[in-house]
Amino acid sequence: MGCAAKVAKAITNSCTDVPSAGLELVAYIFDRLSATFTIGASANLVSAIALAGAEVAYKVTAVKKENNAGFDMVTGDNIPDLFTHMFSIQPYERSAAVIKALDEMDDFVAVVEIKAPKTEGKFVILGFNSGLHKKSASGRYNDNYGIPTYEFGTREGEGEVYSRYIFWNSDYATSKGDLEALLT
Repeated sequence: MGCAAKVAKAITNSCTDVPSAGLELVAYIFDRLSATFTIGASANLVSAIALAGAEVAYKVTAVKKENNAGFDMVTGDNIPDLFTHMFSIQPYERSAAVIKALDEMDDFVAVVEIKAPKTEGKFVILGFNSGLHKKSASGRYNDNYGIPTYEFGTREGEGEVYSRYIFWNSDYATSKGDLEALLT
């Protein structure tokens, strides 16, 4: 049951904008409760992100397909349509400090850069309203080169209003620079 049940915009697929699967090497994560978002021209468009006090974002760097991200729609008869977000990582690092950090991560936001043209829609925010929380973790030392998988997502009973929140501040270089500035 959608609360906004009308068609509001034309949707046009174009051969000049052919999609491709995948994420770029770097994603950015930060504590949800320390973030303030500035909404742009659309309710799911974020034009600025600020972190409180001395809080910083962290890079998640992965090659090949060791990161994954996405969404699912949850529908019901008595509730508005909502979306669950997910983010997973397969870390190579094996130090005690990194393992501790991974095992304790909870309630964070991820900004991923999808493989796409360097235009609006390239940076996707996951966990915008309700955060990304521990969903599962598994590691088998004889499988997948011994690389564990940690999956985070929207908690049951919570949801996001939009399938994707977009981070975009005027152009690619400015948007990427804004994300890099969150690291310091």
